[in-house]
Amino acid sequence: MGHTLRIVAAFVGLLGLQAGSMDFAAAQKWSAAKVVSYRVEGVHGGREAVVFGDYEGKAEVIDRITVEFTWDVKKRSIIGPVTVKDGKTELRDLKSDGTNCPPPQLNGEYEHFQSVSHSMSSRDQIQVKGVRTYPPARVSNYPASCSMRSIPGGKEEAFLWVAGMGPEALDMPSLGKMPGSPISFAADGKSFSVKGAGNWVWTYRPTIVQ
Repeated sequence: MGHTLRIVAAFVGLLGLQAGSMDFAAAQKWSAAKVVSYRVEGVHGGREAVVFGDYEGKAEVIDRITVEFTWDVKKRSIIGPVTVKDGKTELRDLKSDGTNCPPPQLNGEYEHFQSVSHSMSSRDQIQVKGVRTYPPARVSNYPASCSMRSIPGGKEEAFLWVAGMGPEALDMPSLGKMPGSPISFAADGKSFSVKGAGNWVWTYRPTIVQ
């Protein structure tokens, strides 16, 4: 799971060696960069269980996290401090999936990911340790009946990984048009996004420091 973004980084590096459809203005800009500051915004979007335990209760879960760090282009490594900022989880379309029973009733807030700490798992990858919080809830007694019963909440340990990537990805916007490409590019050419594990999409916005 933690290697997904690193695989994408390697994919970008290999294809970046090909000159076809290169944005030469961007290539000139980023090839001169020595140190780059990154703001990486992770957005989760997917259907997840939002009650604790093996019960019917899922929702469309939207969550956000922002990670900022500095990237040494030549050394291909993260340098200096790393900052992590959590967003607040949003839920939509709460249902008892796969049943004809009413949706669960959440007696509190579900938080998909709240960071606890972060560390460097390697010179080019950040590991963010977090917690997933399930509130107490009332759920159906499916398949026996649709009557409701109370269940306790709970917490689970969770992890996210954010890999550093060279800004040279912005030299090759054509990569985003390749079938099955894990990377896409903003229309303004200032950021690129990659699909990570667990329904997360990571958008990288680099700024030249020197």
